[in-house]
Amino acid sequence: MKNLKMAIVVGILAGAWAFFALEVGEIAGVTLHAWPVFLAWALFFAAGANDEAAVKVATTSVWGMTWGWLSVTIGMDLLGETLGVPLGIGLAVMVLAALIVIMMTDIKFLSFGPGAFATWAVYFGTGFDFVGGLAMLFVGVILGVLSVKLTALISK
Repeated sequence: MKNLKMAIVVGILAGAWAFFALEVGEIAGVTLHAWPVFLAWALFFAAGANDEAAVKVATTSVWGMTWGWLSVTIGMDLLGETLGVPLGIGLAVMVLAALIVIMMTDIKFLSFGPGAFATWAVYFGTGFDFVGGLAMLFVGVILGVLSVKLTALISK
């Protein structure tokens, strides 16, 4: 029965967020998206759906978005003029992706590699919007926590 209650809570919250994002569209210059919110929400559940998972996904969101920004900055500003922007960014992603896999395995609060890699993609998917992408990822973590807490509340 708990899964049914969780499904209902998640469905209501997801529908409410999708409606809100589409209806409002933008707040303080930040475009409201549904997909990065849902991605972070799913990562929260994949990481364990508890307080530690919320910290893991939030920290790897910052980490992944930073790697995304760094790969674009290096690819465009340092390599782009010489090699062309697509090749420059591709090489920067290749090198930094290797570093991220090696570095993150030993750092506990950054060890959720799928979270960092997925949120790195959010940087690209939001058109290189660091602040907006990160804000949407944090909304996803918050909705993940809220869905677990509300399910627990109605399961008593």
